[in-house]
Amino acid sequence: MRARPLRSVLAILALALIPLAAFAAGEGGAPFPTTEFATGAKAASLSDSGLSLRLSYERRPKLDPDRDVPVLTITRNGTTLLETIGVPSGMDMPAADASIVEIDPYRLGKEVYFASYSGGAHCCTRVVVAEDGPKGWTAIPIGNFDGDGDYLEDVDGDGVAEIATLDDAFLYAFDCYACSAAPLVIHAVRDGKVIDVSAEPRFLAAHQRWLNELEDTGDPETRWSSPGFLAGWVAQSIRAGSGAAAYQGLLDHWDDAADAGEEMCLSGDDLDRCPQSDRRVLKFPDRLKLFLARHGYVL
Repeated sequence: MRARPLRSVLAILALALIPLAAFAAGEGGAPFPTTEFATGAKAASLSDSGLSLRLSYERRPKLDPDRDVPVLTITRNGTTLLETIGVPSGMDMPAADASIVEIDPYRLGKEVYFASYSGGAHCCTRVVVAEDGPKGWTAIPIGNFDGDGDYLEDVDGDGVAEIATLDDAFLYAFDCYACSAAPLVIHAVRDGKVIDVSAEPRFLAAHQRWLNELEDTGDPETRWSSPGFLAGWVAQSIRAGSGAAAYQGLLDHWDDAADAGEEMCLSGDDLDRCPQSDRRVLKFPDRLKLFLARHGYVL
């Protein structure tokens, strides 16, 4: 799955050609020992730091009777440590990769990153991290992420890799997929647990780079009239430390007269389950403020 473009935010605005490493890792990014399926191949292998990986593409009828699935087998000195299975692909070629890299500093030795892509317009890459813990080798689900991007990055250049992706909650939330921007999300594995470290100060430079990318590639003619772009832009500004100024900029430029508002449930429930007392017709800036708060972006 290597050497493909980042799944885009503002997909039609050329971001699809920019790899995540260009804005997330900066100068701190580093290549990791990685294997993937060569064209026409149904197996691939990799050895590093005493670990051996084998990717195979095979039929597992109990999981999917109609399609082959990518299978990752981890061994050491000929002994199988773990086998984990990826998501079946709807494409002709298998789409999966695996890397050996330091991800969890609370564990001895390196971990294994495994990503498999299902295909489809906007979905999905399943990511797991396999590591040697107190009960032996286990596969830790990281998540299913929109698109087919390469998410493994040492974002802050400290020698420990993170999984850097985008917040899918912003896609379709206020506008079409291609019209939407989304903030950078950084996941880490610590002591066998997946945590969101996006708000940690050490990633401020990465957030500023992504904010710059959004601003540079956004359409200046629609910047203040595109709710999909503005939602992601304000959220990313919060991550970069300039959220209050960005939200004020939205208030200053938004055309209230052209915004009839939409009915929302203040409690966050769907409208069909929302009591009348919690229903309000809100214009976009107020809807966005509620949305940001519900998703952990504090102005």
